[in-house]
Amino acid sequence: RDETTLNTPSAGSLLRLLKFARGRAGLLSLGFLLTLGATTAGLVPPYLTMPLTNLLIRLDPKAEGQLGEVGWYLGAIAAFSVLAWALTWAQGLVMAWASERISADLRNHTYAHLQRLSLEYFGGKRTGDLLARISTDTERICYFLSDNLVDFTTDVLMIVGTSAILLWIDPVLAVSALLPFPIIGWLVY
Repeated sequence: RDETTLNTPSAGSLLRLLKFARGRAGLLSLGFLLTLGATTAGLVPPYLTMPLTNLLIRLDPKAEGQLGEVGWYLGAIAAFSVLAWALTWAQGLVMAWASERISADLRNHTYAHLQRLSLEYFGGKRTGDLLARISTDTERICYFLSDNLVDFTTDVLMIVGTSAILLWIDPVLAVSALLPFPIIGWLVY
């Protein structure tokens, strides 16, 4: 193979991680459910600002019932914000635990593979370089699983949720606001 083929990242490399993630499917599912819950809870406060704004515009300072309604909206916004924070914290904890376990499995598997290699292989390599490569690569994978993948999933869920709310509120405005997304997706790709 030529040098460009060896250095080209592929989806196959990422899919091989699934072998190590299978044993942690429960934790990963819990992390996804927490991500979904945190994203949903995070979408509620902006949605509640619309009726709150309408209420504040027509607020009559002499009517006491309206102030209670304003308090209810503010309390709901605060409660959903705290819920989103708590779910995000729990999701970060679960995903950090899962990624650490997956990277530990990967390190153990790699170490076992190195133990099976011949002495000729180690004759041409410096042991420190091998160990540094193993620890650096598994640390990058751990960081990818606990941060990058979670952020990507959260962003996708937020875009889908926001799009659904926009389409429900005003389809014409939503289509005009979402029109650049295919171009942005193509540029990101």
